[in-house]
Amino acid sequence: MKKNNVFKRAFAIICATSICLNMNCVLADAITDAQDKVNNINNQIKENQNQQSSVQSEAQSYISQIASLDTQISEYETKLSTLKTSQEDINTKIEGFQTELQNSAQLFNSAEDVYLTRVRAIYENGIPSVFEILVSSNGITDFFSKLGVYTSILEYDQNIIDNMKSQKEYVDYLKAEIDDAKLSLEAISYDVEKSTEALENVRAQKQAKVSELQASASKLKQVENELNEEKAAANSALAAAIEAARPKNTGGNKTYNSTTFIWPTTSSYITAGFGTYYVWGFAQQHNGVDIGVGVGTPVYAAATGTVIIATVVTSNPYGYGGSSKTSWSAANGYGYGNYIAIEHPDGKVTIYGHLSSVAVGVGQTVVQGQVIGYSGSTGNSSGPHLHFEVRLGSTPVNPMSYFN
Repeated sequence: MKKNNVFKRAFAIICATSICLNMNCVLADAITDAQDKVNNINNQIKENQNQQSSVQSEAQSYISQIASLDTQISEYETKLSTLKTSQEDINTKIEGFQTELQNSAQLFNSAEDVYLTRVRAIYENGIPSVFEILVSSNGITDFFSKLGVYTSILEYDQNIIDNMKSQKEYVDYLKAEIDDAKLSLEAISYDVEKSTEALENVRAQKQAKVSELQASASKLKQVENELNEEKAAANSALAAAIEAARPKNTGGNKTYNSTTFIWPTTSSYITAGFGTYYVWGFAQQHNGVDIGVGVGTPVYAAATGTVIIATVVTSNPYGYGGSSKTSWSAANGYGYGNYIAIEHPDGKVTIYGHLSSVAVGVGQTVVQGQVIGYSGSTGNSSGPHLHFEVRLGSTPVNPMSYFN
């Protein structure tokens, strides 16, 4: 009968332990899933922000180009305005040319009339020779007088001819100047107007692109806001999962409170404290506290941080296999057995030793209360327990100084 009771009790303990382990696994999975969801949303937010940054950079590039185009358009508009003023000046000049042309034409016509009259008179009367002048003169004085008159007439006729030629050349010059001025002004005005129109078209295209990019940025911002809402919900779910998995101090009658850390496991039994011990007369330094807890019990991150060591021993997993238990940066075979070290934002490092298994990897970010491994008795261990250690840099400090 007693054997049956013992068997029943043992079976009940095994079942309870199994249920607890299963529950711990479920809680750990819930935390992992919640953390994965938060990480996934964070990645989406980061990608979204990168896209926003890219869109904003592209939009800014177009805005800079538009500003440059605005400057060019302004310069062309100023040039066009100057040309219009020049056009007015040239038109005034053309009017003057046309007036001079008209006057010159009149002078040419008058000279031509006079010249034709003289030619007609000469044709009808002829030009007297020197002998005829001499015969018709009353003396030498009259001869020279008449000869001078005829000479003056001939010079006058020559002047009329020269003046006609000059007037004709000046008329041709004025016509050419007017034509050149008109053509030059029309060509320049056409080029400036076309250039201004082309610049305005390019500017309109770039402005449309900016509007498109700004719309994209607005949509991305809306997506970011939605992701932030999802992140807040995911963080709440993660906090709830962590709270559900927090150690409840079921292994003892003490509760340890801290504003810096949470207690790293469910047991509150401290089997060895921090400080110097004397074994057979030899002093040994114990750099942490040992918490008596069964194999496979979840171990929790005492605070949020980054995993810098996650060692799994490959030799002597259940016995002392290396140099010194204080060398927390050592590799396989040292006294910590399977162990984890987490570096926290404030510079502290927490260490969790003698684990049966490790649930995180180096470089991973863990949150306070997240399951990082399971207790055991690997390394230099006399029985199942968790070695919990706190260091400031490389200097170990009493973990209990952070708890009350």
